[in-house]
Amino acid sequence: MSKKLQLFEGLGGPAPKKKAKTIDDFRDYDGFVDKFKPKKTTDDCYTPPKVYDAVLRFVGTLTDLTDRPIVRPFYPGGDYENHDYPDGCIVVDNPPFSIYAKIVRFYLARGIDFFLFAPHLTAFVANADCTFIITNTGITYENGAVVNTSFATSLCPDLRIWLCPELKEAIEEAQKVEKPVLSKNTYPMEVVLPSTLGRIIHRNIPLKILKSDCVLVSNLDALRAKKKTVFGNAFLLSERAAAERAAAERAAAERAAGCTVKLSERELRIVRAMKK
Repeated sequence: MSKKLQLFEGLGGPAPKKKAKTIDDFRDYDGFVDKFKPKKTTDDCYTPPKVYDAVLRFVGTLTDLTDRPIVRPFYPGGDYENHDYPDGCIVVDNPPFSIYAKIVRFYLARGIDFFLFAPHLTAFVANADCTFIITNTGITYENGAVVNTSFATSLCPDLRIWLCPELKEAIEEAQKVEKPVLSKNTYPMEVVLPSTLGRIIHRNIPLKILKSDCVLVSNLDALRAKKKTVFGNAFLLSERAAAERAAAERAAAERAAGCTVKLSERELRIVRAMKK
């Protein structure tokens, strides 16, 4: 008899039996494995070289880089606060987004020029006298994370906000992957495909179509004449169902537009004061 069994019997009962695994223990195997996979976070976004080069070329249009050291202090194990910053250097790098605002203020306080990648939705930093360059460009970083990115810089002293298509296009070009161009057909309200209903359900707008108000078709005469087909199947709608679909489309468009935000009297006074 094992020592464990003797111990439990000595306490007045048999040793507990090992619980048998049930089918439920094996059903979430994918979830179990997923726990051990490294998570993609915005603090581990290593910049693709082609994207960095495109950004650096743009920085060169703002200032002469001939004799200015380019510093990249953000790397695994790096310490940006104690990094060696040569005189006249520029920090051009992708910082950890979780402390992005702190980093911007750090460089401003020390008079170190910078051009930093920024999380687009939180690019604006309070009490930071710098320029926010808005590109809202989805960058696919080396760890596979896709993050909408803008920038913050000290190199444009007269600007606060700059919507810059030039930089946006340069980044997109650096990530460009040649894909076949697919033509898109425009259908009347009487024709519905799953793809044409996506914008309605995306806005959580309900729509019901009765069996008696639709007929399934595999193609349309106009497409057949051009030797083309619909992708999958489509439904032809009755006039009533087409009108209901049109109403749902309008409701989806209105919901997409969101609410109209108006300035308060206090905020309007701030706006008027800037004229003086």
